[in-house]
Amino acid sequence: MNRRVPLLSIVLILVVGSLLFGQSKTAPASPPDKARLEQVMAAWATMDPSKAAVFYAKDPGLAFYDVAPRSYKGWAEYEKGAREMFKTMRSLSFKMHDADVHTAGNVAWATALVDAVVNDKDGKQGKMDARWTTVWEKRGNNWLIVHDHFSVPLPEPAPKPAATKKK
Repeated sequence: MNRRVPLLSIVLILVVGSLLFGQSKTAPASPPDKARLEQVMAAWATMDPSKAAVFYAKDPGLAFYDVAPRSYKGWAEYEKGAREMFKTMRSLSFKMHDADVHTAGNVAWATALVDAVVNDKDGKQGKMDARWTTVWEKRGNNWLIVHDHFSVPLPEPAPKPAATKKK
C-alpha cells in the first residue's frame, strides 16, 4: 500500500501538470483592422444577422444607429430590425474604402466610406454612398462592436440660379 501512494502522487502530478502546461495557448485577439472591417461587411452582405452577430456585444443598452429607423437599443432590437429590412431585398453588396482604425488601450474606433448596392425583391436596384463608424471594446479575449453608426449624407443642395440683371 505504501508503494501505491508515491506512484499515485506521481501520476497525479503528471496529469495535473499536463493539464496546466499542456493547454494550447491562444494569442489574444488582435485589435480590429481593415480586414476585420471587411469581415463585418461581408457578414452583413449575407443578409443573415446571425453571421454579423459574432462581431457585436449583446448588452441591451447599447445604441446602434442605422439609416432607418434612426436607432436600435441593444443587439436583439438591431437584429430584429435588420431581419425585417432584409425581407424586402434579393441581394446586398458593399464596397468599403478609405477605412481607418485607431486603438487606445481596450477601445478602438473605425471609420470607412461604404458603397452599397441593394437589389430589392421587386427588381429595383438602389445605390447608396454611406459612412460607417464603429466603436470596438476588448472584452476578455475578443474585440466586439459596442456602437455602430451607418449613415447616408444628405444630398448636395441644388445650385442657386444665377441672378439676372434688371435693365
